[in-house]
Amino acid sequence: MKDPHRSNESKQQKTTAMRKSEVNFLRFLRTSERPQNYATLKIIGKGAFGEVKLVQRKHDGKIYALKSLIKAEMVRLRLSSNTLRQ
Repeated sequence: MKDPHRSNESKQQKTTAMRKSEVNFLRFLRTSERPQNYATLKIIGKGAFGEVKLVQRKHDGKIYALKSLIKAEMVRLRLSSNTLRQ
C-alpha cells in the first residue's frame, strides 16, 4: 500500500475495496451452512453410505457438489476413519 507512484484517490479506492473484501469474508465465516440453504439439482452418484448431489446455493446461485453420508451405518461398520481420509 505504500506505493509512491499511486495517487491518493487510487490508494483510497484500493483501501475501500480491501475493506469490502474483508467484510464479506468475515460475514461468510459467521454464516452457518444448512441443507435448507441448498436446492438439489441432480443426484450425481450413489454409494454404500450416501450420495453425491449437484446443488445450488439459494443465496447466491453458485453450484456445488454435496456429499451426504449416513453416519449411523459408517459407525456401525467401524468405517469412520476411512471417511475422514476422504
